[in-house]
Amino acid sequence: MKLVIHVDGPVIRGNERQLLLITRWMLSQGHDVAVACRDTTEVGQAFRDLGARTTPHRPRGDGDLWHQLRFAAWLRREKPDALLLASWKRFPAAASAARIAGVKRVILRVGLPQPIPESGPGAWKYRTAFRWIHGVIANATGLRDYFAALVPALADRMYTVRNATETERVAPGGLRAEIGAAPGERVILSVGALEKRKGYDLLVDAFARLGPGVHLALAGDGPLRDELRARADAAGIGSRVHLLGQRRDVGALMTAADAFVLPSRADGMANVILEAMAASLPVVAFDVHGAHDCLAPLEGRPPAGWIVPGGTADALAATLAELVAAMKSGDPEPATRGAEGRWRIEHWFTLEQMGPEYERVLFGAKNGG
Repeated sequence: MKLVIHVDGPVIRGNERQLLLITRWMLSQGHDVAVACRDTTEVGQAFRDLGARTTPHRPRGDGDLWHQLRFAAWLRREKPDALLLASWKRFPAAASAARIAGVKRVILRVGLPQPIPESGPGAWKYRTAFRWIHGVIANATGLRDYFAALVPALADRMYTVRNATETERVAPGGLRAEIGAAPGERVILSVGALEKRKGYDLLVDAFARLGPGVHLALAGDGPLRDELRARADAAGIGSRVHLLGQRRDVGALMTAADAFVLPSRADGMANVILEAMAASLPVVAFDVHGAHDCLAPLEGRPPAGWIVPGGTADALAATLAELVAAMKSGDPEPATRGAEGRWRIEHWFTLEQMGPEYERVLFGAKNGG
C-alpha cells in the first residue's frame, strides 16, 4: 500500500517524532511512504534517513492557490491508498488538494485541542474541510471526545490511537552536577517549548512555594525564556531554577531526575510524559487531554502519576509539595507510580501497538475507537 504523509513543521517536535515512528513502522511492513514536508529542513532529512521519499510539494497559505494545485497534481501522480494529514494550520488547504486529486482515503491526525471559529471564513474553511475527509485520529480518548463534539458528523469516524515511544533505558547523564544539586537534594525536571501553552509560568510560581533542597530544571527554549528567568529571580528561587536550553540528551536528563512535571494548559498525549514514564519517573501533570490515558487508574491498573485538577499554580504547588515530602520521607508511593508508568510504556505505548492501529485506520478498517 502507498501512504502519503503531509506535515508542515520546520523542526522536529512531538508531532514530527510520532510521524517518524509511524513512517518507520509502515516501511517495516513493506508499505511505500512519501512525505510532503519542508524537505530541506531537519524534518525532511529525518524522513529520508528512514528510507521514505520526500517532496517539497505541499500547501502553503490558504490563499496560495498555486502551491495547493501543485500539491494536488503531485497527489494525482502518486495515487496514494491513504493520505495522513498532520498539520492543523494547513489542513483545509491540504484536504482541498486531496479532494481535487481524488485521493480515496484522507485521515487527519490531531494531537491538540483546536478551536474552530463559530462564524466567518475560518469557520467555513474548517467545517468544509472536515466534510472532505474520512476520519480523524486522536492520540488520547479525551481528545477524540473533544473533536467528536466539535464535528458531530464525524463522531463515528473518530479513532483513538495512543502515541508510542522508545522503550530502551538510557544511562543517567550529568544533570545533577551540571546544576549543582547536592547529595540528598531533589531534582524536578520539565521538558518543552517555553511558550504560554506549556504553562511554565505556573510551574515557576508553584515551585516558589516549595522549600529548599529542591531544584527545578527546564529543558527547552522559546519566547518566554527571559520572562521565566526574571520570574524565578523575583521570587528568590533563581539559584534553584535552571534553564537548560534546547537539549538532545533528554533521555539522560530523565534518568538523572527525581520527578517530572508537565504544567501544560492544553495538550494531547505529550511525548515527554511518555519519555518520563519510560524512565520510571513519578509524573505530575495538569488534567489536560492525554494525562488521563497516561496516568489515571485504567483497565484495572493503579495510577502512574498525579493528575492535578484546576490548572492553577496553587493546585500544582500542593501536589508537588506532597510528592517532594513523600520522596524525602522514603514513602514508596513515588517509586510505585514510576514503576507503573514503566509497565504502561512496555505494554500500552510501543510502536508494536501503535503501528498496526494506524494501518487499520489508514487503509480502511476501524480499530474500534
